[in-house]
Amino acid sequence: MPITSPLRRNSAIAIRAGKILEISTRKSLKKKYPKAQEFHYQLLIPGLINAHTHLELSGFKRLSADGGFTDWLIRLIREKRKWDSASYARAAQKQIKNQLKLGITSLGDVVSDPVMLEVHHQSPLFSTAFYELIEIREQNLNPKIDIAKAHLAEFNFAIGRTKLGLSPHTPYTASRLLYQQAKEMSAARGLCLCTHLAESEDEVEFIRSGTGPILERLYSKELLMKIKFQPAFCSPAQYLADLIDEDMTLIHCVEVSESDLEIISKARAVVHCPRSNLHLTGKLAPVPKMLDAGIPVALGTDSPASAGDTNLWNEMKKVLELRKDYPGRELKPFEILQMATINAARAVFREKELGSVEPGKIANLIALNLPGHQTNLDQLLSQLIILGQKAISSVFLNGDIV
Repeated sequence: MPITSPLRRNSAIAIRAGKILEISTRKSLKKKYPKAQEFHYQLLIPGLINAHTHLELSGFKRLSADGGFTDWLIRLIREKRKWDSASYARAAQKQIKNQLKLGITSLGDVVSDPVMLEVHHQSPLFSTAFYELIEIREQNLNPKIDIAKAHLAEFNFAIGRTKLGLSPHTPYTASRLLYQQAKEMSAARGLCLCTHLAESEDEVEFIRSGTGPILERLYSKELLMKIKFQPAFCSPAQYLADLIDEDMTLIHCVEVSESDLEIISKARAVVHCPRSNLHLTGKLAPVPKMLDAGIPVALGTDSPASAGDTNLWNEMKKVLELRKDYPGRELKPFEILQMATINAARAVFREKELGSVEPGKIANLIALNLPGHQTNLDQLLSQLIILGQKAISSVFLNGDIV
């Protein structure tokens, strides 16, 4: 299942030095490479890519969303204060091993603790680590950027198999000037860029009118007086409209209007996190409308604090289960698989090397065996998503079985 081209039957893949060398018939490749080691499987798909997670929160349990989104966010902040860097690292390292078993060979990971950069440095996965930026006080912006530069420069802005990026957190925790500085630094250093956007009604209310739970409970009156926050009288997407382009991936985009779709269509991709969104807001993003507008929609789990786990198969099952409930139209099983592979690769700035089975790409593959013999593609892919990790025979990472 190449993803970027139709299903190929009776095919074989030649792998050399960790990359896909050639795709042809088994007979042709056996003749061309007679001494090659040979493996046989029913179905091959690309390794899955979890386009958005917070790996440092791998040890967290799902937190209650009683009281709404902002109350959940306050619970998360309090819970994070109980953990230290070593605890984050241990939980993340354990989760990386689990991801490989699930056939998840790449992550789009938002990092708030610098220890996670070392975790990614040691990780066998082909991930993208986005260093998180939070600051609404403009007098503190330069020190924040300087700290980010220092942490990322320790790895010479490249760490092992992991690409590096920046993530201004949200329009209500990062000033517009911080977004602008992040874009400038990303362009100058060749970094990737992502942000959370339009996740909740609380965010919309805060940006549009400067009222609501975020104003009342997340920030102190003293801080708001110092920064002299002024409502933008527009949606979060409109607030960042001039900054959104193909160099920025957007996460969530639940609260978007028809006119907002035109704005977010300029983004590199949108990452959909359905279990997290349903837990925190009870809503789903208008994914079919995004896809029909030409927006690459990827799939991410977010953190266990909102989704319950970081198992991308469970995220795919949730989309399949709710495929008729999305605004616009029913989602197709193949679109769901694209969201977890090639679209996710684009979201983490790695579509040229990951996300599909094509010559020249890294040989991250999942070998599967499915019961029966499905001739209908939708039935085949539905069965694959439902069975999930139970159907996995082998996982190939960089051409080697793990």
